[in-house]
Amino acid sequence: MLAAQVSLRVQAPRQVVEGRKFSVTFRLSNASSNAPSAPTLNNCKFVYGPSTSTMSSTQIINGQVSSSTSIDFTFTYLAEKAGEVTIPEVSVNADGKKVSSAPAHFTILPPDKNASQNQGGGYGAPSVDDISTHTPRKISSDDMFVRINLSKASVYEQEAVIATMKVYTKYNISSFRATAQPTFEGFLSEELDVPNQIEQEHYNGQNYTTAVLKRCILYPQKTGNLTITSGKFEVTIVQYELVSNGFFQTRRPVEQQVITQSNNATVHVVPLPEPRPASFNGAVGQFSASATMSPVELRTNEASTYTFNVKGTGNIKYLKTPTVDFPSGIDQYTPKTDIDARFNGNNITGSYSVVYTLVPQEPGKFDIPAWDFTYFNPATKEYVTIPVGGYEMKVAQGASTSAITEQTSIKKEMTDILHIKSSASAAQRKVPSRIFHSAIYWLLYLGAALALLAVILIYRRNLKLRADVRGRKLARANRVAAKRLRAARRLMSAHQSEQFYAELSRALWGYISDKLGIPASQLLRDNIAERLGAYGVNPEAISEIITILDDCEMARFTPGSSSDEALSGLYDKAVTAIKSVEDSKK
Repeated sequence: MLAAQVSLRVQAPRQVVEGRKFSVTFRLSNASSNAPSAPTLNNCKFVYGPSTSTMSSTQIINGQVSSSTSIDFTFTYLAEKAGEVTIPEVSVNADGKKVSSAPAHFTILPPDKNASQNQGGGYGAPSVDDISTHTPRKISSDDMFVRINLSKASVYEQEAVIATMKVYTKYNISSFRATAQPTFEGFLSEELDVPNQIEQEHYNGQNYTTAVLKRCILYPQKTGNLTITSGKFEVTIVQYELVSNGFFQTRRPVEQQVITQSNNATVHVVPLPEPRPASFNGAVGQFSASATMSPVELRTNEASTYTFNVKGTGNIKYLKTPTVDFPSGIDQYTPKTDIDARFNGNNITGSYSVVYTLVPQEPGKFDIPAWDFTYFNPATKEYVTIPVGGYEMKVAQGASTSAITEQTSIKKEMTDILHIKSSASAAQRKVPSRIFHSAIYWLLYLGAALALLAVILIYRRNLKLRADVRGRKLARANRVAAKRLRAARRLMSAHQSEQFYAELSRALWGYISDKLGIPASQLLRDNIAERLGAYGVNPEAISEIITILDDCEMARFTPGSSSDEALSGLYDKAVTAIKSVEDSKK
């Protein structure tokens, strides 16, 4: 028999309307005790209690028998005045041992401004059931609406702001469908988990039942007043009408269709202070940064890793890969980026690391330069620069690729195999007295000169290509888009529609940004259409690209509404759209 833990927990409502009765329950688990005294609650009047109820259960798992019991002590109060209420610690003597509950808190909401005095002696807002017992009436804009709340009214560029979309209602809702989602133009947005709970909230003098529909963290990409446009929703409200059956009356549900839209929400985006440090690369928040290198002593053609790490809170998911000026004579592979981030309070917290793989091709000492990482701290309204230390790489000559094989003895009975003669013939030992007069000497000399010239030309070409950021982005645009399209196709085959739409949208946005050289802050529909037209894309293809982007954005917020045929069709349209841009080169 497994021993069960003894505990005393309090159960209380999250919100109570002024003038209404409510219950507070203390549950004692796996012990017996007398009822505790009723705790005194501020702004509340004790009505009666406690009422006591008991429960017990037994279960067998893998031959282990466990049982549990609980006793509930319930006290009833009347909420007399709006405000915050603290339930103090309560203790009982459970089988000779003192057990205490933790303090708890809840809120008393003010009554509706038009509420009438109830029989309990207070003023209370009618509940959903109270309203529903009346004859069904027309739903007004004050009875049900959707509202967008912003955590901040003013932020800096790239500073996080939380947008929460909530529904406020005084009636039961049987169905809720978004016909048009709010758009976050000018922001980088990421959806957050939505709490699965119903609460009461006092707003504009009225008490409503509320639920969070959607919550996003937004990073503004440009300055000025950015507006989150309203969404449109079809809602089915359930009301009840009284039906008389002689001596008895029953309630009959009556559904009513309502179309509503959310408010427009505006956030003022303040530009980052000027002048911006040369080492600033768009990081906004509070960060720490460092770099490590291992090993620092190695041989040619061996690999070393240079790792740059950032930890902190802010737009860490959208940091740019830093460009480190590694010395010549070292081959550098494509850096690998790893991001581990999570939502914490009102921002994203985590780590960001970039791993550079370096392979020296010649011996010597190489100085990996020190450099600066700079971020903007919105709390202090100033730039913070963190020096990233350099390293000295010591490279020794690696082992030769040729191998010398020792000769072993051969058994006498193997007469068909003879030893390899190691001595050279006289012709082989003869060395020309004037080698620089031979043709082979001048051919080798000319070959070495041409090789040196080729190395210089290739080096200068690489320097030019590294400076041409626009050209590099253009060259890799189609390759990156193809990689993301393959990822979207795998998600489509796995029937993960929501992730498919997100990956397909990222493929198109990233391809257009790289192909047309449009920064992320200028990725707007009008700007895209204008730049595609200037690039030579025909109007039908431009319209198709904008439609695909809109379909992806809409489908992300209406999960479960797409068939496999719709996913496949949208994927084929995206492939055709990218091909049409590639075929439209001037």
